Amino acid sequence: MTAQPEFFPPRHPMNRLSDEMKMEFVRAQQSVLSVAFPDSLSFCETVLADLKLSISPQAAMRDKPASAVADLELADLEDLFDEMLRSAGLPESARQMHSENLSRRAQLVRAFDCPDTVLDWVTNKVVQIVDDLPKSATDIEVGRNPGDVLDPYLLAANQALLCEGDFKQAISATVTHKALMILEGLMGHLHEEVIGRMRGNVRNPEPRADNAEILDFAFNPFPGADVVQPPLFEGDFLKLHQIKSKTGTLNSSGGKRLAEQMRQLRMAYPGAELYSHSLVGNTLRGHRSMGGMLRVEPSLIVQVGQASFRILTGSDSGAELLVRVYQAAFELAAEQTGYSVENMTRAIVQTFIERAEAEGEGYLESVVHQSTRGEEANLDSRTYVGGRRRR
Repeated sequence: MTAQPEFFPPRHPMNRLSDEMKMEFVRAQQSVLSVAFPDSLSFCETVLADLKLSISPQAAMRDKPASAVADLELADLEDLFDEMLRSAGLPESARQMHSENLSRRAQLVRAFDCPDTVLDWVTNKVVQIVDDLPKSATDIEVGRNPGDVLDPYLLAANQALLCEGDFKQAISATVTHKALMILEGLMGHLHEEVIGRMRGNVRNPEPRADNAEILDFAFNPFPGADVVQPPLFEGDFLKLHQIKSKTGTLNSSGGKRLAEQMRQLRMAYPGAELYSHSLVGNTLRGHRSMGGMLRVEPSLIVQVGQASFRILTGSDSGAELLVRVYQAAFELAAEQTGYSVENMTRAIVQTFIERAEAEGEGYLESVVHQSTRGEEANLDSRTYVGGRRRR
């Protein structure tokens, strides 16, 4: 018989969900810090064992909840583990490295019940996206959309105003900007997946294209929600979360559509708490879609920054928990791929130099011509239709 999630009334709509989703709810409830670790001692023992250190935490930690250690910020964790290592007799020269590694590991263990699985997943995603980062002149001259070409006038401003006239520096800044735009597109997807895998959370799977906005208890039970939190104690509520990177991610029309989806969820799951989050930010001031969202669904709770991380992670150090897995994954991905803006810039600049010399003109003029000249039929709507010339 399939295990059943706790703390739901007998007639709750949750009972109509698939067995797979119910098991995800059970896993989330059992992964919560206070359930997984009865005290600080057991938490520290796990962290030490993960790093293969044969050190015993102080017995007094048995009297403290796991959160007393697990929810410390990185600097405080480093002090705690440094003292633990000092008491065990480790020399000062070894303590700093071990205390830093233990502190990072502690935040990963606090965040995830299977931290290495999540770390591997994020690292693989980052390695894959590195393939899309600029590596040649063509990569910065034209984006995935053929109309997204390198702007020679911004390049001129970049060179003269920001790079002291240095063309190589201007290209380096352009490569970096292009790379950051690609990484920014990745971050939103990472946030949804990584937070969905944190303790106490369930990642709402992406629906099939044919029923993306239609509620179906078996196949698409939470349209519009990215992360679902089952109740964690008697009297707690089901919580449904939308997650965006920043307050400006959605415009008013997009916010209205998501709010309509959350209204549908409120009617399907009576008593559920509805949240819309912007992770990066320290004020709701300037939130472009909040007003429209609240007009559509007044019960929606809109949060930003620390308030969002607190409810999504159950910790006041939630923002640090998220950055810890990213920091580790980005370092591993950089080591695996060897990607370097400096190396890419050197090759791209050499391409521009060779092209300009072949054409007998300056670097910037060469970019101007590359960005504005093309097949004549493709430059005028009278001769261009869907990639074909008019007959």
